[in-house]
Amino acid sequence: MEHLQDILIRLEPVLVVLAAFSFFRSKSAHRLPAVATYLVVRLASLAYLEVVYNLGGTMTTTSSARYEAYFYGFWVTYVAITVSVFFVVQEVFKRVMEPVPGLRRLGLMAFRWISVVSIVVAVGAVALPNAMASHDANKIGPVCVQMMRCVSVMELCLLAFLALSIHSLGRSFRSRLFGIGLGFGVQAATELIFSAIPSSCPGLTSYQNVSQQAVASMVLVTWAVYFLVREPEAERNMIVLPPSSMLARWNALAKGLGQMPEPVMVGAPTGFFLQDIEGVVDRVLAKNPVVAPR
Repeated sequence: MEHLQDILIRLEPVLVVLAAFSFFRSKSAHRLPAVATYLVVRLASLAYLEVVYNLGGTMTTTSSARYEAYFYGFWVTYVAITVSVFFVVQEVFKRVMEPVPGLRRLGLMAFRWISVVSIVVAVGAVALPNAMASHDANKIGPVCVQMMRCVSVMELCLLAFLALSIHSLGRSFRSRLFGIGLGFGVQAATELIFSAIPSSCPGLTSYQNVSQQAVASMVLVTWAVYFLVREPEAERNMIVLPPSSMLARWNALAKGLGQMPEPVMVGAPTGFFLQDIEGVVDRVLAKNPVVAPR
């Protein structure tokens, strides 16, 4: 088990470089800047920790300056990766929802408010008891881990959303957006599952850590394949939803929210309420076809 863990740890930087090379070679950085930031932050994190850990031999005491540099550097880069993952989730959602800008606007508003509230509540529930119980650096770890768990829940929600609605939005499972969401979702599910299972052999060589490292390696390989393989032509063209689509109808209603209604003559016959709504939607769709900006 220890030998396998050592192999996976040494293989991770290589796979991150491979995924980053595939990503930038596919010329997706201008379209997905948050993903590019995530890969750069992850590469910088691995490089920093590798240099500090191997500089001057093995760390023998926890009070040395090199240990503190590694300890605080680890958690700072951990938080940076967590924040970058949050923006990747938001970016993938925005790109997938391009054909329905009205629903995208409402979805982003709900996404941001739910994210802020969940992170504040979750981190506060961990930070306040730790702050009152101790005053050392040990309280940093639980707070950072809780932040990552909140983001992991968002990753799982994104994967579920993509799996259920990717075809309705004019894309397929071969889309790079789905590949990114699939990788983050599988990795988040693995971390949440193993974090809930008590370990009989705690430490770096436990089967939980080895399994998580193996899943992380598979995710990096999956991303490299998605970015090396050319996307289908339909994924690169403008996506137009048919006016008869239910999403197109809901998008027309969402676009009308927040706008001033047209004046209506008092006493004019309006007919049945739902029929009026359908008539408004049909007129909006006729004037504004649903086209995704590319």
